[in-house]
Amino acid sequence: MQKVNKYVLLLFWLVSTLSFAQGQENCLSIQGDYTALIESGKYRFSKKIANDESVVNVNFKNLASYQQYLAQTYQEIVNKNPKASMPCPIVTDTYQQLAKQNQWSQTPKISQLVAPFELAQDNNDKAILLIHGLTDSPFSFHDLSQFFYQQGFTVRTLLLPGHGMAPSELLTADYNEWQQATRFAIEQTLNDYQQVYLGGLSTGGALIFDYLMQKKHVDEKIKGLFMWSPASKAKSNLAWLAKYIDAIPFVDWLDLDADIDFAKYESFPYNAATQVDAIMNLVAGEQALASRKMHEIPVFVVASEHDQTIDTEHTLQLIQQWQLASPQEQMQKSVLIYYGDNNKLPKKLVKVMQVIVPECSAESLCDEIFDVAHIATTNSPDNPHYGVNGQYRNCGHYVKDAARYQACKQNKQVIKGEVTAMNLNRELPMQRLTYNPYYQEMLAAMTVFLKATH
Repeated sequence: MQKVNKYVLLLFWLVSTLSFAQGQENCLSIQGDYTALIESGKYRFSKKIANDESVVNVNFKNLASYQQYLAQTYQEIVNKNPKASMPCPIVTDTYQQLAKQNQWSQTPKISQLVAPFELAQDNNDKAILLIHGLTDSPFSFHDLSQFFYQQGFTVRTLLLPGHGMAPSELLTADYNEWQQATRFAIEQTLNDYQQVYLGGLSTGGALIFDYLMQKKHVDEKIKGLFMWSPASKAKSNLAWLAKYIDAIPFVDWLDLDADIDFAKYESFPYNAATQVDAIMNLVAGEQALASRKMHEIPVFVVASEHDQTIDTEHTLQLIQQWQLASPQEQMQKSVLIYYGDNNKLPKKLVKVMQVIVPECSAESLCDEIFDVAHIATTNSPDNPHYGVNGQYRNCGHYVKDAARYQACKQNKQVIKGEVTAMNLNRELPMQRLTYNPYYQEMLAAMTVFLKATH
């Protein structure tokens, strides 16, 4: 009997130890398992919903308020994101504010970090709506949200359908759903506030342009636009092939990665490229010019010459057309921050808006950075996940080269920049830059823009 008890106690100890170890797994500890996670695809697919579990599918036509949208979307994340309940000790100022507002714990869960949110002022004077990019989540605006809130704005963010859960959700995503979500968020915010600004990162910017360009007249409450690395045309000349490849049975994924970044998908389906290409064609495609409508709304644009996701030259042409379509007195308030060679800027563009080309001084953050990446523009160097001291490293560009991928993830010495051919051919492995080394200068220029346009 005593021997049996010993075995029972030993079994109990093993089970409790295993449970404790599993309980300790968090968004940082899983980063060491990237090789196994690439092969297994553990976080690539949404959770299977049990038959007895209440399934929430957000219906934008039936939403009565933005708060109802936030609640329903959060529940959908909890139901579908395989890492939803995983602890994630990435504590931003925005999370602290949301935790106090919602009585959350000091340590975030992944579901709380990727969910859309609202930082509300006690008035309805002015608001900004922020829309993330393809494969991203509202976490990409945790830093900028603090800036806008301190400027007196209520800050709202939108989670595009198919995001914030698992990459497999993008296998069936449709850009019409993104348009519907964007329309709801913009119109609800216009209904709730006296002055409204709209801000988008990459695909989010294209969706805002798409919404406005479909309108013959726009609400005068819209005072300005913020566009970070706005999507206009894919950098790759082969992007148009995605929809044809996606149509081939069982050929679904362009990239299969570990998906250890809690805030952004790393695996990438062909369908995602197909859908964003459709949106870009509506905004800046060759056939778009005849049907689209430009409006007298000043715009603040942040773009990098070396962007390897979006063709920056195409973006600058779009911005120039936006500027020239309206009376110049109002549009002279527009600003372009350009990370690159100002000699490559269109001559007309420089004449119709303020252009800022930051210079890098010695011993500053930018001194050791080769160029600004597409994904870096909205994040502060102090961001606990993507910043200078963040543990996460973006190395997906090496996913098909195991040795280089591992070196990018683990080596003490790496370089930082955009995934240009030149950078990839350097001796040291390159970590794709995930923060803006000119962040404070950008905030200063944004402050001036807001004063000029409110």
